[in-house]
Amino acid sequence: MPHTARYIAIFFVVVGLAAPLIADSRPETVRTVFEVSGMHCDGCSSAITTTLENTTGVVEASADHEKGLAEAVYHPRKVEVEELRKEIEKLGYTVTGMKTEVVER
Repeated sequence: MPHTARYIAIFFVVVGLAAPLIADSRPETVRTVFEVSGMHCDGCSSAITTTLENTTGVVEASADHEKGLAEAVYHPRKVEVEELRKEIEKLGYTVTGMKTEVVER
């Protein structure tokens, strides 16, 4: 095989291996803070915390009924923020806002 053809073949192999990495450029870990209405007690906070913690891809979670906030640190390649929002809302609460940031772990 001539040198040029060999280099072209190597190029396509390298590009083929790198394509999945380029296509999925989501960060490794993120934190989303959810503004949640309808939490009234420690039981509400506990229910949201437990639900989020038991969701695949979530590393840690917490909720505070007094502040009206829930927080999840998770792997966005394993679970999407919309799934977490839906899990909270399945419990009967309303997510009124969300803020997500990348977390260095």
